[in-house]
Amino acid sequence: MRLRLLAALLALPAARLGAQGAACREPRYRWSVKTDTSLAALKPLPVAIPVILSAWEPPPLTSRDRCAKRGGRELALYRVQGWVRRVEKIKDDGDWHIELTDRLDSPRDSCIVAEIPPARLSARYAQARADLDALLGSKKTVKNFNLAHPVRVQVTGAAFYDGQHRRRRGGLEWLDGEHGRCNSSARALWEIHPVYRVERP
Repeated sequence: MRLRLLAALLALPAARLGAQGAACREPRYRWSVKTDTSLAALKPLPVAIPVILSAWEPPPLTSRDRCAKRGGRELALYRVQGWVRRVEKIKDDGDWHIELTDRLDSPRDSCIVAEIPPARLSARYAQARADLDALLGSKKTVKNFNLAHPVRVQVTGAAFYDGQHRRRRGGLEWLDGEHGRCNSSARALWEIHPVYRVERP
């Protein structure tokens, strides 16, 4: 009897983990959060890219938090101005990946990412994509989706921490280097995602 009880107690944590894993049905990392339009009606807070990169503390999210809900800064809407340095429209999840720097002459890797989800998910995203295309005009991309002539824009959207590029094991932490060029620190994993509006500043 005691052996059965001990076996049941030892199996309990694994059962809980299994139940949590079964409950998480996100097709991609935090996908429901990335594509949600519920924050679009909030009043946007202006924030500068250098502030995000130097002062926004990373939440405790890593690649293991596939189904984490929004929290903290992610519950607010932000307005960011910057220079579009890179645009990648061919991503496996359908998002448009935009890399922004604060100044035209900022190092390319001192960037944040802004992402516009697929147009089929909301008319807001379809409009944001059309507005970005209009602002880019005939500007051409060169190797690796870089803009030959960067364009200044203003994007409005929800803050999102892309912890899937953050790894942690045995007291060590590192980034996987797959966040475009925006991998300067754990703070660089902050994004504007989803983007609801794209405008001229």
